[in-house]
Amino acid sequence: MFSNFIELIGAFVLVLAILQITSDRLYFSIKVYAIQSFFVAISILSIGIYSSSFDLYVSSFLTLVIKCLIIPYALFKTIDEMKIKREIKTFINITNSLMVISAIIMFTFLLTRYINLGGSVIAKEIFPISLSIIFIGAFIMVSRQKPITQLIGFLTLENGIMLVATSVTYGMPLIVEIGIFFDVIVGATMASLIIHHINHDIDDMDKTSVSDFKE
Repeated sequence: MFSNFIELIGAFVLVLAILQITSDRLYFSIKVYAIQSFFVAISILSIGIYSSSFDLYVSSFLTLVIKCLIIPYALFKTIDEMKIKREIKTFINITNSLMVISAIIMFTFLLTRYINLGGSVIAKEIFPISLSIIFIGAFIMVSRQKPITQLIGFLTLENGIMLVATSVTYGMPLIVEIGIFFDVIVGATMASLIIHHINHDIDDMDKTSVSDFKE
């Protein structure tokens, strides 16, 4: 019964990852990422209660605060400063992207049928679900042109890693999880700053070009 609950949460996370592909609006993508992270936090908390693991309680709290609040806030602030609301152009259009994602998901589920995880696994189906989320995150990174959307793809990929780490192995050591969260915060912050400065420099170049043209 509990395994079915975890697999249901994993399915929600997977659907939200697929939903990222169907929209070119940055605000929507960030909101979807925040909701997706909320379900990941619920999954970690549930497994923590099931296994009486204090480390997973802390991990769930960090996921909720960092991925549902801090990172989305930073991303919203970045796109507000950039004044960009949507992905203007993608390397692969939405229709073709959905076809690729469907093929990836089917391939992942077929492939994992032949993998024996061994040991005590909470929910077996969470493994192919998590791998699908990881591949979708990687696909978003390579199929989108805007750096902010590529960053969301990376964060989606990291959610898939967290989901499989907690659902298959009962979580990683707390110090390792804190290190991962720290890396995610630093990476997201640095990416936001770089994106902002690139946009600022481009605006300055455009203004300079216009001024030179007028002269």
